[in-house]
Amino acid sequence: MSEDIFDIVDAQDCVVGSAPRSYVHANKLMHRASHVLMFKNCEGTDMILLQKRSATKDKYPLAYTTSCSGHVDSGEDYDTAVIREMFEETGLSITLSDLKKIGKVTPCSETENEFTFVYEMQCSGDEKFSPPADEVASLDWVSVADFEKMIRENQQDFTPSFLRIYKFWKNSKS
Repeated sequence: MSEDIFDIVDAQDCVVGSAPRSYVHANKLMHRASHVLMFKNCEGTDMILLQKRSATKDKYPLAYTTSCSGHVDSGEDYDTAVIREMFEETGLSITLSDLKKIGKVTPCSETENEFTFVYEMQCSGDEKFSPPADEVASLDWVSVADFEKMIRENQQDFTPSFLRIYKFWKNSKS
């Protein structure tokens, strides 16, 4: 299997080159990712979909992360990547009209030097997920209140990028 190629970007998020995933990560080069926070309302309770990473992931195995996330491949834009990642990680075929654009997180240690575009999706609850076992251990609906309690009590159970992105999303609501 060939290695993913990522665009390398500058501080203004302009493409300045491309390289294999391993090289980009090893050298902490700025690159891009898209993340989706998925929500539904169930009998008056706001729920968030947590993705538990598979045990075979090279970083943060079995940690919770955003509902759907992934790198932007070379030549892609954020919107194209999020549609692709949603299908790859959840099995859902969506369009951009299914998503609300929240904004972009600038590169930092928590995001592993990624510009990260954040999206929100309101779900009906009727979605039929089919995540690949080699990528995703589970997709779990959790009340937002319980999720925030989990963060306070067991922060180590979450990827640093998820914690940063959730904080960014929450700040966008105030």
